[in-house]
Amino acid sequence: MKTLILSLVLGLFATAEPAWLKEINIPEKGPLRKISPTKLEYVISFNGKGKAGTFSILFGEKVPRYPDHFLVRAQGGSSGWAKSLFPYQFHYLSFLNPKTLRPNKFLGTEREGSKVTTLSYRFHSKGVSGTKKETEDDETQTESSNFSYASSLGLFSGLLQIRSLPLKDNDELVMALHPVTSPYLTKIKIIGREVHLGRECIKLSIGAEKIETDMSLKQEDDPKTASIWLSDDDWRIPIEMRGEMPIGPVRVFLTKHENL
Repeated sequence: MKTLILSLVLGLFATAEPAWLKEINIPEKGPLRKISPTKLEYVISFNGKGKAGTFSILFGEKVPRYPDHFLVRAQGGSSGWAKSLFPYQFHYLSFLNPKTLRPNKFLGTEREGSKVTTLSYRFHSKGVSGTKKETEDDETQTESSNFSYASSLGLFSGLLQIRSLPLKDNDELVMALHPVTSPYLTKIKIIGREVHLGRECIKLSIGAEKIETDMSLKQEDDPKTASIWLSDDDWRIPIEMRGEMPIGPVRVFLTKHENL
């Protein structure tokens, strides 16, 4: 009898909804702003030591073999002094629903020295599932994962969803974001409007808590936050991003915006 009661209690806890689900308030389908094919280029600076890396994001790339998807391609890596210390390159490709801009699939390749990581994740009606495969020195390790939350957003679909909203001063948005390999409860506060780097911008503060495999939130002693400035116009593109990493503060600057 004791074993039966214990099993029932544990079963109730295992199936109970995590409390953070009640915090999510971002609309599943917002009044999406149109975005024509465009390319954004950025420079990364670590700890104020000049250019440490570059990357680009291409929205709405036209690829004949994928006529039923809105594609977002991002690629880049370390450069200069940072490349000699941290050789790193990445290439990500996201497949979004062209009508809702919600994610369908995410593919990625990361190269860090001699290690190559291949990523493949699908967003479906029950959540996100996929694999991370790491290969180094002819040895391969594969890790599978599943995140059971149907309204998860990817990195780029999340950005597109945010830019589609009114973003009124002091608004607070909460979403479940699955940017690359792990899900995060992401909280965004609209700080307000200001002139930044010579442009009218909307400043946002972003905090993220990792969601563990048991759907609990990982406890951090010093949770990190980041700031992002979006252009306060019809484009709503990221102008600058600032955050913290173990090696120090990180800044990301927009250097080029090209309509294709």
